[in-house]
Amino acid sequence: MAYNLGPSAGGGNSGGGGSSGTSGKYYGRVVDVIQNADHPEYQQYGESNSINGVFFRNLNTPKTEDVEEDLKFAYYSGNNFKQIPLKGEVVELVSQPATERTIANSSKLYWTKIIPIWNHVHHNAYPDTLQFQDQESQADLGEDFEESDKINNLQLFAGDVTVEGRHGNTLRFGGTKHDLNEITDDSNNGKPFTLLRNGQAEAGDAFELVTENINDDDSSLYMTSDHTIELEQAHEKRDGFEEEPEKADTFKGAQVLINSGRLYFNARDEGAFISAKESIGLNAKVIGIDSDDYIGMDSKKIYLGTGAFDEDEPALKGETTTVWLDDLVSLLEGLAKTMATTPPAPPTYIAGLLKEGVKMQAQLPALKQLLKNLHSKKVFIDKI
Repeated sequence: MAYNLGPSAGGGNSGGGGSSGTSGKYYGRVVDVIQNADHPEYQQYGESNSINGVFFRNLNTPKTEDVEEDLKFAYYSGNNFKQIPLKGEVVELVSQPATERTIANSSKLYWTKIIPIWNHVHHNAYPDTLQFQDQESQADLGEDFEESDKINNLQLFAGDVTVEGRHGNTLRFGGTKHDLNEITDDSNNGKPFTLLRNGQAEAGDAFELVTENINDDDSSLYMTSDHTIELEQAHEKRDGFEEEPEKADTFKGAQVLINSGRLYFNARDEGAFISAKESIGLNAKVIGIDSDDYIGMDSKKIYLGTGAFDEDEPALKGETTTVWLDDLVSLLEGLAKTMATTPPAPPTYIAGLLKEGVKMQAQLPALKQLLKNLHSKKVFIDKI
């Protein structure tokens, strides 16, 4: 990001350790931040009370950032919602009550907010003008923070409440119609939606306003009330349904959509459950179901293969079929034994066969009647 480095921000009379403007508030340029107990000044400035406090330099006396003299310290005044300044950003400073109440009117200096000099969500650093003399210089934003020209501010719509991180991670509470709001029109204007995005799609210019894109952003979670989200399904095979469900990009209503390169749900201590009033669909190139103890499945009808929907091919019951086949095999065994052991004399041989034939003739009708009991009334298979 390029900087138009004119005179230092702030100005006016000095007070409270920073530069005072006409509003009576004070401002300083951040040089360092105490982030944890490893900081060398952690003990000196009150241990845990010093966390997120900043060392800053008076804006009226610009010096190169590697000079540590004349640095002053301001404590953090935030509470639940926190935003930590980067090196080079300008913060507002105020005096507020201190914990040491033994001294009358005891107070200390706090920083209250980051001044949005560039009105940009990525950073608002205003480098020291003695260190940077040209508009193309890169600011020193502190250890490990990488400046990027791929991060953009969100385009806001009327009534929006947003939280925007420095790296393309955003949360929007919206619902108002706008020309650039692709999910709200006259039919659902004022209906709430919540969009959580992590990793924005690349834009053409760092100062261009952008909106969320569920298909191009890295990871998204959308919660809607009466909206259609044009999500591109990763897989569209739905042959397992007699009536194909409505696709993601056509459904309008209250729904939650999650889209990312990979989704992993892990229940560390108990179970993971999906329950739906109408239907649950799974589709992918490969679906694996594994269990250590057992896999249970129950329904009024279970179809294996798309050709099973006509119910022409019922599956055979395991134990019932085994008993039926055992009875049939016993009859055949008796016949085979007679044929194998009777002497070849014709009268005796024929008499033995007749005896076994009469026995089989008496039992085969019963076996034939039992054939219908072999068919499952719940499980049907494909003809292929």
